[in-house]
Amino acid sequence: MTTPSPTTATPRDRATRPIWQMAAMLKMELLALRRNWTATAMSVVTPLMIAILLVSEYGGEAVPGVRRVVSITTLIMVFLVHHHLTTVYASRRQELVLKRLRAGLASDRTILLGTASSTVAIFLGQFVVLVGYALLVLGLPMPKNPLVMALALLIASAIMAAFSAALSAITRSSEAAMLTTLPTLVIFLATPGALLPLGALPESLERILWFLPMGPFTEIMRVGWLARTDEGQALSFAGTLVETLPSFGVLLVWLAVSLFTAARYFRWEPRHG
Repeated sequence: MTTPSPTTATPRDRATRPIWQMAAMLKMELLALRRNWTATAMSVVTPLMIAILLVSEYGGEAVPGVRRVVSITTLIMVFLVHHHLTTVYASRRQELVLKRLRAGLASDRTILLGTASSTVAIFLGQFVVLVGYALLVLGLPMPKNPLVMALALLIASAIMAAFSAALSAITRSSEAAMLTTLPTLVIFLATPGALLPLGALPESLERILWFLPMGPFTEIMRVGWLARTDEGQALSFAGTLVETLPSFGVLLVWLAVSLFTAARYFRWEPRHG
């Protein structure tokens, strides 16, 4: 009789590990998306095609092109990650999927992260395709500091996902998500460099709106891509990190607020009436 090697994880051992639980939930969510072609078109194909069409309208210069790509990326993040995840959390709750998952081995945190994983993964994949199109077809320069950009993408996606979990508490169904997310969509897209280009609003108002979650995100993405400030000052890698530290600080504050809000208001039981 042989015993399993300490370095070999059995299926039972894997089932108790959060990383394997999240991987299983990611596979489940992607499988559900593949079986629903309407949802696939609405959450994967349509946003990407619209993004490519909008990016193609830029004037041919590097700075305006990068700003447009960052703006379109922000639009996709808000609509796909925030709006779509609100519908996912609401529908999974009403269908008792979350309640059944909670009766298993996975913790609450793992269930929430696993449910969001496929949407975030799709968004990141769309961003990679969009950047590839911008580089190969539109001739934009290679991102100078991709690690800084990747960190901003992950933090901002986590903020959108956490606010989605919180907002799903007042969303009775996936159809109602368009109404419940309307105020937050307006708030998130009101930041300079998102829906409106930089300089479209009075400077004093832009300074205030910059503190919304997408304000520091768009600034980090622009600075990280071009390695230069919005005023045109060139930056080294260390200079980029120093320049973006205040923006990362604001993002981390929003991350803490969003996680607290999700933990406080998320509902596991279906809404009735």
